[in-house]
Amino acid sequence: MNIKYSSHSVDRMLQRNISTKEVEIIISEPDGKIKQSQDKYIFYKKLKGRKDNLIAAVTVTRSKNVFEVITVMINFEVK
Repeated sequence: MNIKYSSHSVDRMLQRNISTKEVEIIISEPDGKIKQSQDKYIFYKKLKGRKDNLIAAVTVTRSKNVFEVITVMINFEVK
């Protein structure tokens, strides 16, 4: 799996103390996935050791195994 990061997502990862390893885990082993459009998904997961509820990564699929992370969120709620 190849993961690319937008500049916005890198800023949010730094702001929210989310590592690239955590994003890889969220995308490869999610607790759930929500389709937003044909190529955009929200992957989310509860990570051990974090107290900020679900962590989510919003991605756009660029090709079969290439994801671009466009933002990351904390305290994500599934509705």
